[in-house]
Amino acid sequence: MGSIDMTTALWVGIAILSVLLLFCAWRLIINRREALRLHDQIRDFLNGKIASPAFSVKDDRFALFENAVVELETRILQGEENARAESEKNQAFVQDISHQLKTPIAGLRLYCEMDAAAHKRQSLQLIERMESMIASLLRLEKLNADGYAFELNMCDLRELAQDARERFIALYPRKHIEIIGGADIRCDAYWMSEAFNNLLKNACEHTAEDGHITVTIERSESEAVLRVEDDGGGVPPGSLGRIFERFHRGGKPEQERGVGLGLAIVKTIAQKHHGSVVASNGERGLSITVYLPILHANLKKT
Repeated sequence: MGSIDMTTALWVGIAILSVLLLFCAWRLIINRREALRLHDQIRDFLNGKIASPAFSVKDDRFALFENAVVELETRILQGEENARAESEKNQAFVQDISHQLKTPIAGLRLYCEMDAAAHKRQSLQLIERMESMIASLLRLEKLNADGYAFELNMCDLRELAQDARERFIALYPRKHIEIIGGADIRCDAYWMSEAFNNLLKNACEHTAEDGHITVTIERSESEAVLRVEDDGGGVPPGSLGRIFERFHRGGKPEQERGVGLGLAIVKTIAQKHHGSVVASNGERGLSITVYLPILHANLKKT
């Protein structure tokens, strides 16, 4: 009798263990399925396919985790909405200040042109410099305020660099501007051309009349690298950390021809492409390197 009870108890134990194992396997399958669903949801959210994440109404521990993720997504959306509202406010400010500045300067130019003063030419040159500075500053602020729509398409960086080279060779015929390498990446062609223009303009203004400038373009699986090097002697080490600030001009006094906004615009353009830019002193002069990640067609616009 005792042996029968032991056998029964053993089979009951095996049955209970089997049920527990089946339950654990079932829960693993369910959890894996829920994890994959949550993974797809996060991916769709990051790609902009989900406009409004929904909270889970289930009563289990995975639902707590899922709702924490949804709360994080909701906070990101709220942050984006706040940033968008602030951007619209900044755009309105830029447009208003643009009108307020351009109108009196246009009047000042008109009166100066009508005047026969001894320093008329110098006055007009200063007005032109002021107009150029204001135009560049307003473009920079509008860029920072997301006032321009970026169109990302496949572009040949070497071709953009060559177009910029032709413009500056016409202005500085004795400069030697060499382009090495090339790459095709997704970017905004107009603003990337603007970046090349500002980089070459900075290099031309800070090198000798027959100076040498090298543009190197490289591409890896994850990023494209644009490097502009000159033989102008570089900038003081203390200026490297401020070279991309507004109105900062780190060159020698006799070389300071610009208004100190070109490199700040380059930095903003790089950031709008989710990239970065750094400056360093090389053996011959200043080296400015722009790093641009490879952007894919399904990247969510920011």
